Amino acid sequence: MVDAALINGLLSNLVPLIKDEFSLFWRFENEFQKLSSTLSSISALLEDAERKNIREKDKQTEDWLRKLKHVAYEARDIMDECTFEDLRLQVKRRNASSSTRIQVTNFITHPFSNTKMRLKIGHKIKDVQEKLDQISSERQKLHLRESIHDSKIDKFTSNWRETMSLSSSKVYGRDKEKKQIIDILLNNNTSSTINVSKELSVLPIVGIGGLGKTTLAQMVFNDEKVSKHFDPKIWVCVSDEFNIKLVIKSILEEKGEPCLEELQKKKLSGKKYLIVLDDVWNEDEEAWAQLRSVLDCGSNGAFILTTTRKRNVARIMKTITHFELLSLSDDDCWLLFEQRSFMPETPKPPKLIDIGKEIAKKCKGVPLVAKTLASQLGFTSDEKEWRRIRDSEIWEISQNEKSILSILRLSYYDLSYHLRRCFVFCAVFPKDTVIEKERLIQLWMAHGLIPAVKNQEVEDVGNTIWKELCWRSFFQDEKSDRYEIYETCKMHDLMHDLTQSVMKDECYMMNANSSSDGLGRKIRHLTVLVDKLFKTSVRSFKETGGLQSIILIGKYYDPCVTKEIFSVGKGFPYLRVLELKGHVQYEYLSYGKCLKHLKYLDISNSWITTLPNSICNLLNLQTLKLNNCSELQSLPRNMRDLINLRHLYLEDCDGLKYMPRGMGQLKHLKTLSLFVIGNKKRDGQLDEIKELDIRGTLKIKNLERVSDASITRGISMAKKSNINELELIWHYEYDDNQTKSNRHEKIGEALEVSTESLKKLRMSGYKGVNPPKWVGMSSPFPFPLLEELTIGNMGNLRELVSLSPGAFPNLCKLNISSCPNLGALPPHLAALKQVRVFGECSDELLHSISNLSVLTHLYVDYINKRSVLFPSSSTLADNNNEAQLGVRSTFQTLQCLHIVHCRKLRRLFDEGMKETLKISGCENQQGLMNSLTELRILNCPELMISVEEFENFNINNSLQRLWITDCPKLVSSEEVDDVMTLLRSLRTRLGREKFTVDILLDVKEEEQSIVAI
Repeated sequence: MVDAALINGLLSNLVPLIKDEFSLFWRFENEFQKLSSTLSSISALLEDAERKNIREKDKQTEDWLRKLKHVAYEARDIMDECTFEDLRLQVKRRNASSSTRIQVTNFITHPFSNTKMRLKIGHKIKDVQEKLDQISSERQKLHLRESIHDSKIDKFTSNWRETMSLSSSKVYGRDKEKKQIIDILLNNNTSSTINVSKELSVLPIVGIGGLGKTTLAQMVFNDEKVSKHFDPKIWVCVSDEFNIKLVIKSILEEKGEPCLEELQKKKLSGKKYLIVLDDVWNEDEEAWAQLRSVLDCGSNGAFILTTTRKRNVARIMKTITHFELLSLSDDDCWLLFEQRSFMPETPKPPKLIDIGKEIAKKCKGVPLVAKTLASQLGFTSDEKEWRRIRDSEIWEISQNEKSILSILRLSYYDLSYHLRRCFVFCAVFPKDTVIEKERLIQLWMAHGLIPAVKNQEVEDVGNTIWKELCWRSFFQDEKSDRYEIYETCKMHDLMHDLTQSVMKDECYMMNANSSSDGLGRKIRHLTVLVDKLFKTSVRSFKETGGLQSIILIGKYYDPCVTKEIFSVGKGFPYLRVLELKGHVQYEYLSYGKCLKHLKYLDISNSWITTLPNSICNLLNLQTLKLNNCSELQSLPRNMRDLINLRHLYLEDCDGLKYMPRGMGQLKHLKTLSLFVIGNKKRDGQLDEIKELDIRGTLKIKNLERVSDASITRGISMAKKSNINELELIWHYEYDDNQTKSNRHEKIGEALEVSTESLKKLRMSGYKGVNPPKWVGMSSPFPFPLLEELTIGNMGNLRELVSLSPGAFPNLCKLNISSCPNLGALPPHLAALKQVRVFGECSDELLHSISNLSVLTHLYVDYINKRSVLFPSSSTLADNNNEAQLGVRSTFQTLQCLHIVHCRKLRRLFDEGMKETLKISGCENQQGLMNSLTELRILNCPELMISVEEFENFNINNSLQRLWITDCPKLVSSEEVDDVMTLLRSLRTRLGREKFTVDILLDVKEEEQSIVAI
């Protein structure tokens, strides 16, 4: 099927480009004007042509659209050649010395004085114009009429719902099914004839696509009773390809080759596990038998829950009668429809409610259909539009997956052109792919799919498109990390089927079982899903001369494949996206200089030490990803020539020694994940990027190398208010003289970091006694959004921040490493729940940690000089500070305590603990740590814990996991019997899987014996 949205995207980008002032510049004024006029008139026919193609199934109109699309691609390629030449001359002029600048300027005014080049471009324009004239003349035969411009674009840019919520919606009508399945899993089903066998049990959930099988399985998987009953719980997304090795790798959560012995002995053996195999299509009984034999190593009660659309799959896999998932009731379907179609706290017109109930009834209980149509109607209160959906002819088709796809297609055609073309591009991803939002937006950018919106960055427009597609349910399972920095989504299988039905002529997915026969010259986007791809397969790519995307997925393909792709680069002259993660070598990249239209290049995970200078000839490049290139030592000196570059990813490129000079000339740069300050004059300095609008994540290394001249020019980051994750690193040195301390403070203050948007901050190697002044100078209070703070190797630092009642209001995670002189934490950290202390630290710090009112997780590692972990206030050096230090909270909220490798530690609490308990009113409570659920103590050879202290851990009530190893003196000989009784009782309650204690005791008989609990 030819989609007008793709053609519209090409034409809408071409017309303003042609009309731009540089058309005169190229001395092709007349040609470009005629081309622009023809394209504009044809563009006005698209809506009517699409209507005839879809509703009337007119083959002639479909052929007309197909020819138009191919010519539009040709026209775009011509314009891209001119644009590239324009960029090349811009770079040449900028780099020219003053003596040659006049000569270069004269050349720019006559860039096509080269007769051969002018003839080449002229012939191409003439050829495209003739084809367009022919296409335009055919409109008369097709009786196509011009239509008004797409008003939906206006709606998109002016009336977007910024208040929309992408949080997970409530699930309606599945509570009964959830309970039934949980009863089967827990073997509590007394009313049913279903009997759970003593062997490995398999329960399939069967139903058509869109019914909510995966949603139901997730409800069961996340249920609290299920979580307590099964350990471990493992979720595996299987999808189309049933590969035993891939399933095992998913269970092991490893990237390398799967090890059956490790799976059976360490992960599953003897355990009451629950494995969910989601979206199974395999009907090969032998393959399933092999996998089941591998997994059948758990204890009685181990379970496999599967979801599938196919009854035959259920028949092959089941040991229990499969669970047939039925449609929602009309009432539940209406509740789901109502939630998605009406915004909270907005009026619900009675007429729309009546129409909505009729539409919900026609959805026949399929949640995906109800949610998608409701999301579509949620953007309009036009009664006529609601009636149009209700009265559409699509409802006349009988209910099956094809008819559901037809209903989804109705919502698809309701989207504006730019939303449609962005959505269907997702056909390049395999089913069940977790789609990273940043990556997707950058791929859209590379193909020009995002419309220009005045006064908005293209990434922001892309973000709005992503949100709207999520809201309309074309994307689902939207997730973000706790800091909302990294966002992902997925597509329902039926939505993926919809993209492929639209893009079947442009996208091709090659895997181990497919051949290159499906590759034709019309294919634009190629995705390769194989671990091993032979060079012969790569050579077949050349048959598709119009390729615009090559995406290789798989880490174990032959390294020669990447060389072959680059070496035949001349066969892909219009390639815009190239994603080859791993196995890229320096010499391969030198072949890539001919890919002058390339806008997106990902060669992450490669063992390269540098990039060739020829990479800087890719002047159209917008996104360059070099993540996890750990051997990378340098970037090309002329990186500044990449004047279109917007995103440079250098995450985990720890071998990089410096940045080239001139990075500040990359005026469009938005992402720069790493900046390394060099020690040579020709290396880039920090002041170069002061004017760049860097967003997201930034890591700056070797801050001690910032020169005085750079400080004078200015290294302030005050304008970088869009950074939400920042890491500042001074190279660690043991020499802590006063001069270096003062210099570090000078550099730190000169940075003037904007803290308004920071959510994560890491600092290490800083030798200052006082924190940089910007730490406490934010308005209205320091670090309003900061959630995670990590500081390390700061031997002189005395305090985190000057006392301020509003500092760190949202700080919930604090990591402190090797900061021995750091004093007490600010007393007002009301959100701080997790603290990790690594290395030596002060009494004041540990005492202040015990004062934290909401602390739930505490990790203490490698404190090797202390004999007592938590001092009481009476033992602190300056008792006059008691009011400041406050009264110990006695860890009443603590849930998890880890103490690891504290070689000289003898006691956890000092003798002042009882007094502290009396002061805080806790002496009559059940224990010092009433909420503790997990206690882990490893390799503390001098540590001794009394029976009273064990009871303070609330062992008999809240504790759910206990792990104590390599602590030979943990129990005194006088109390050994009482402790053994206590621990045996705990082991009985917890079970062996959640209880590990190994105590080495000295007994009266002059020998040592291991008492195994």
